[in-house]
Amino acid sequence: MLLSALIIGLLAPLITCLTTPAGPVTRKTVLPASPPFVEMKQPGIPAMKVMEGVWGRNITMSCEEDNTDSLPAKKSVCWSYKGKEIYCSEKADLTSRLTNRLIYGKIPPSSLTINNLQDDDAGIYMCCSDEYRCVKISLVVKNVSISQPVASINTELLVLAGTRVQLTCHSSSGSMPIQYHWYHQDPSLGTYSMVNSDATLVFDSCKAENSGQYQCSASNLISNQTSNVLNFTVEEHLSIPYVDADPKELFVFEGQAVTLWCKVTAGSPPIIWTWYRVKENRLEIVSSQQELKLNRVQDSGPYYCQANNSVRGMAQGQTSERHGVHIVPKPVEFALAEAALALVLLCCVTALILVIVWLLIRKKKAALSKPLDGTQHPVSAKAQKKNYGPQVMAGRKNGQLKPPVRMDYENSGDIYTNMTPNTIQDENTYHTLS
Repeated sequence: MLLSALIIGLLAPLITCLTTPAGPVTRKTVLPASPPFVEMKQPGIPAMKVMEGVWGRNITMSCEEDNTDSLPAKKSVCWSYKGKEIYCSEKADLTSRLTNRLIYGKIPPSSLTINNLQDDDAGIYMCCSDEYRCVKISLVVKNVSISQPVASINTELLVLAGTRVQLTCHSSSGSMPIQYHWYHQDPSLGTYSMVNSDATLVFDSCKAENSGQYQCSASNLISNQTSNVLNFTVEEHLSIPYVDADPKELFVFEGQAVTLWCKVTAGSPPIIWTWYRVKENRLEIVSSQQELKLNRVQDSGPYYCQANNSVRGMAQGQTSERHGVHIVPKPVEFALAEAALALVLLCCVTALILVIVWLLIRKKKAALSKPLDGTQHPVSAKAQKKNYGPQVMAGRKNGQLKPPVRMDYENSGDIYTNMTPNTIQDENTYHTLS
């Protein structure tokens, strides 16, 4: 009996095992206590994913497997870069060169964002949960051309003066840094000039002269792009017009002119100008130009101007004060003085002409009276007849007498005698010389 009981006791476990129905057996797996950032050679680790990031921009890496569910959001997740921990959700004391540029747990909750990507941020990243499910990511940093920037405005294109206007230029893709510039078109030349070197152009209180076409450009180290054109208009209410005049006194004599200008300190173009004259208690439109010129006596009288424009589709007008213009005939004394002055000038010119003519005539006579050989002309025939006497003159005519002898007193050339070779030998020679 004792032997039988011993045998049954030894065989009981075997019998119980053979008689128990077959079913699954649950076994508890014990994993080694290795750091979560160490690659584990066990089934279930996915292949490496490749991600491309743009230099200077942000990139978000997700701790997910392509063909499996995301890691549990409530589980602890650690990220490593080149085998070194850079972030763990349960460790706040980790420090690395990326610490200031890391953002963890946005979308999805286990993701990691790196701001302002640099070239040396490229490499192998791994995220692992506390259950040792890991994801490998190979990050590549690239330099990329920028996309065409978009120019936008914070308000409507039709703006009321005094409104704050902000223009924004933005390029959605491309390597950083990106440099922006704003340009404004000159309507008269049709060319653009740079007005700002920033992504935003702000007018705190815009004016009518801020209207026009604007365009921005964006550039990086690889490319340059130009945006669309923004054309906005600033409408400005009219100020009360005022009259500017030359001369200021608005008083002139007939023949002179008074010029009036209608001006405003504010008002968006186009502005329509109208000049009115008050004549015999009624209004008379005299001009539709900004400038008015008056120069007749009958133009005297009170004048005022009106300015009109349109703001937000509504017409408006403003009127200036009245100004009296005085154009009077010239006084008789003034007219006589002008005539006398003209007569005196005429006499002076005539006298000058006469003097010049007299001088020319005298000069001409002097030239004619001088011999070509430089000697003095002999006395005239009348003088010779008087000095030589009838006998001498008759002898000269018959060819019996020689020409008279000329005596020059001290080289003066103005003393002549009636002596001839015949009379020198005559007894009256002394009388002739005396």
